Amino acid sequence: MIAPDLDTARWFIEQHGARTPLVVAVTGTHAYGFPSEDSDLDLKAIHVAPTAAILSLAPPPDTVDVLTELDGMEIDYTSHEIGFALRLLIKGNGNMLERILSPFQVYRSDGREWLQGLTRGVVCKKFHRHYRGFFGRIQQDCGKAPVKTAKLYLYAYRSALTGIHLLRTGECVMDVEILAREHSYGAVPELLARKRGGAEHEPVEDVERYEADWPRLEAALEAAVADSTLPEGPPNVEALSAFLIEERRRHF
Repeated sequence: MIAPDLDTARWFIEQHGARTPLVVAVTGTHAYGFPSEDSDLDLKAIHVAPTAAILSLAPPPDTVDVLTELDGMEIDYTSHEIGFALRLLIKGNGNMLERILSPFQVYRSDGREWLQGLTRGVVCKKFHRHYRGFFGRIQQDCGKAPVKTAKLYLYAYRSALTGIHLLRTGECVMDVEILAREHSYGAVPELLARKRGGAEHEPVEDVERYEADWPRLEAALEAAVADSTLPEGPPNVEALSAFLIEERRRHF
């Protein structure tokens, strides 16, 4: 599989990233297991703004966005300030969960591994809403798309299967090849071969065979949350709050 260019990612963070990064991860197709040679680099981060600036009359924005191109590679960078990011996390935002737990971490900080441990303790039934909503939006996108692509249909499988696996096991797995094998979705390997061996927007035909799996995925998502032994809400909010306060003290 095509590995993300971590050297370029580190250079970009040093030159253009938000100051005091806590987490910088590669997400997108690289983390999901279906990059192509021309895939962009999705960098999603969490940073710590100076506490004095946050308390001032002109606090910094919660989000820093940069979309640029470097040597023909598109780089899509977003970083959320830690307070904003953690509030999203405890509400069940899967994007925050995935950037913290992505296997492709670009930056090593003093607090990253501690935050990753706390994040695994956040996993609860609230995340069902995120993955069910994501899967629903991808289905709509598939219906509207003038050209049906392998990437789009892989996103559908990936979003649903990550949610199903999370609710059943408490583990955040993003690689669709692993998920499809674990949950027996035999159409995925063919899609993966088309996507990995072609372009970022490699077209596919006969999409009815993939869409035929959607009712099964929907039913599995609902069964996963109904049968889940996860808590209803995050059980370690106080520990996350203590972590946030300590980071605020360290970066006054």
